[in-house]
Amino acid sequence: MLVTLNGYTSAFLVVGIDLLLIGVLGFAYPAIKKSHGGKKGKVSSANNIVGILIALVVLCLDLQLAQPVFLTGSNLLNVLQQISTNFVIAIGMTFVIISGGIDLSVGSNIALTGLLMAIMMKNWGVAVLPTLVISLIFAGLIGLINGALIAFLNLPPFIATLGMMSIARGAAYTVTGGAPIYTMPSGFTAISSRVGNVPLYTILIMLAVFLLGWYCLRYTRVGRFTYAIGGNENCAKLSGINLNKVKCFVYVISGLCCGVAAILLTSRLDSAVPTNADGQEMDAIAAVVIGGTSMKGGEGSMVGTLIGIFIIGVIANGLNLLGVAQGPQRMVKGLIIVIAVIIDVLRRRAAESAN
Repeated sequence: MLVTLNGYTSAFLVVGIDLLLIGVLGFAYPAIKKSHGGKKGKVSSANNIVGILIALVVLCLDLQLAQPVFLTGSNLLNVLQQISTNFVIAIGMTFVIISGGIDLSVGSNIALTGLLMAIMMKNWGVAVLPTLVISLIFAGLIGLINGALIAFLNLPPFIATLGMMSIARGAAYTVTGGAPIYTMPSGFTAISSRVGNVPLYTILIMLAVFLLGWYCLRYTRVGRFTYAIGGNENCAKLSGINLNKVKCFVYVISGLCCGVAAILLTSRLDSAVPTNADGQEMDAIAAVVIGGTSMKGGEGSMVGTLIGIFIIGVIANGLNLLGVAQGPQRMVKGLIIVIAVIIDVLRRRAAESAN
């Protein structure tokens, strides 16, 4: 039985994560079946989405039993605003992981871009709109550098983005001497303001980013090329796909998403701090993998990522409502990532055995 007493919080966490795991695994294996007109062993994206959606519903019911305020309108609106940063960067991360790569620099990119915005508006007196445009370009350039290192110098994505993570985070500390910058212009903080208690502009930005990402991945040539490179890079090259351009493109997309996330986060916090978005890359990767995207590339969907984002956000919000300290919260996030990777491995093994 679930209770909210502090002494039983750990029991709640175990049960909640177990339910999540059972929900996902229970539908991961049935998804390995012959699709309509497809090949044997092909993973049905629709079935995977159904599985993780049921996991999300079970998790929400679990949290509602443990904390009755969870499903209130005000708390659900808080969840939407809290997940906004991870929501946006997970969209970009989906492109990267489907292509067979990974981007560990997203959190540092957000922190550095946020500080750039704050310096431009507070110290240099630049207007809000030019600041936003320049910041998006800056974040996209960081992504382009990542893509160029990977595409043209053949650096492993893990190494290239790990190096950029350290460089960008170090630069964030250097430009302000480690000091935060507070109190942004009202025109900037209005982005995260609420209209009738609803974070309307934040929700509209999130929706726009999702729809653009979904359309690009599903209906454009670049989206198809992204799947092709992640599925089999050699075959993609032989078919005439420009690998270098596509790799640079997906990392630029990831960088631009970091720019949007930096705008949302800095506006919501009304401050820019060198430690902002620390560890955010782990949340984004977990959301993408829980959503059914394979860490080996070539498989995944934006709808799956969307559900994965909400699973991560719901867990984080639930832990806060239950008064769980930051230390145990980080442990739970680490456990989620391990579970997500295990699910990915089991899904691929089942697909291989079905061939």
